[in-house]
Amino acid sequence: MESITFFPTTVWSTQCNLDNEKFFKLVKDFQQKTEVALRSNEGGYQGHEFKNQEFYDEVSNNVPILKEGDFNSFRIYAWVNVNGKGHSNNRHSHFTHDILVSGVYYVKVPEDSGKIRFFDPRPSLIHNSLDWRYYNHYEYQYIVPKEGQMIFFPSWLEHDVERSQSDEERVSIAFNVRI
Repeated sequence: MESITFFPTTVWSTQCNLDNEKFFKLVKDFQQKTEVALRSNEGGYQGHEFKNQEFYDEVSNNVPILKEGDFNSFRIYAWVNVNGKGHSNNRHSHFTHDILVSGVYYVKVPEDSGKIRFFDPRPSLIHNSLDWRYYNHYEYQYIVPKEGQMIFFPSWLEHDVERSQSDEERVSIAFNVRI
């Protein structure tokens, strides 16, 4: 019997070679100079308009493109997240019509500092139907982030970040790739 899969949701992950010590210092300096923005963060720090050409280049070199020439140019909008013990990010998406993909880069990831969770975009009706075994019954999937990891995902894909249980800060740079 042939099996055909429709409507999958792809999340891409790659390990980068950025100097995390350097980026940790850049983020901490940015944090000192930039006001906190209250968006999805529950505690912690979120600062918008992080600008760094080396970071932009790394995102540009790794952004998932289906075929060469699909998009000749795009802009990257980035912000930083610094979460300490007890801090988290609420469920949200980044959707607007001009975002190709969204993503996050992990600068510092202490143990037990919170996993990123992606929610199944299909309606809850699927999870309550008798045929759920065919469609993977999980309503969400986790990724345990690693330092140096860059994750790309559709901007409409809802996600959150667990509450950190670590005494050390988790530091990440989130971004949207706009066309």
